[in-house]
Amino acid sequence: MVKRIRKVTKNHPTRERKKIIVVGTEGNNKTETLYLRNIESTQSRFHFIFASGNDTDPVKIVRNTIKKAKEEEISVRRGDMAISIFDLDLDSSKREQFTRAKNISASNNVMIISSNPCFEVWYLEHFGYTSRQFNSNAELITELKRRDSKYEKNFCNFEVLYPNTDQAIKNCKKLDDYHRKNSSEELFEFNHPRTDMYKIVELLIDESDRKKA
Repeated sequence: MVKRIRKVTKNHPTRERKKIIVVGTEGNNKTETLYLRNIESTQSRFHFIFASGNDTDPVKIVRNTIKKAKEEEISVRRGDMAISIFDLDLDSSKREQFTRAKNISASNNVMIISSNPCFEVWYLEHFGYTSRQFNSNAELITELKRRDSKYEKNFCNFEVLYPNTDQAIKNCKKLDDYHRKNSSEELFEFNHPRTDMYKIVELLIDESDRKKA
């Protein structure tokens, strides 16, 4: 007599779907990409997907982000996001582009993350609060190198930066408060130095995660 073999089905816990974060960045700048890849490595709740493009125009970066978000079929209801990251470079000619980019992003669920003069403001605020105005990206980076001797363009000294994330967030919020009180700049984002990076980092990484570093 042949015994009937009963198939045993194991109850595996359902794996939670990672939230997709579509990111558009300036094409020639890998600094932001490297930093976000390192942030992603600290947790298991979300996954970054980067839009293609070699643009520095804020409008084109936002449009690249929207295109990639549609390709990936992201869902806000499931917690997915689309963000565009770019520098303002102390460049007043970007005002019109920036305003257009904001209008386009607002109607397409894209979060804009701008820095003035550049993304490295975010790195600098990890080493202590400063509201010093810099005359160029190069001048700011010189100051950053003074505080982090290992810094190089398109390099992320994440082991040094990450433990100071909470402090960097506080410093960037303090910077925004400073500009609100001391500036008449019509477009708030064109105050400098400042960066929105703290907004996305605070949103994605909770305090318990940051303390694991």
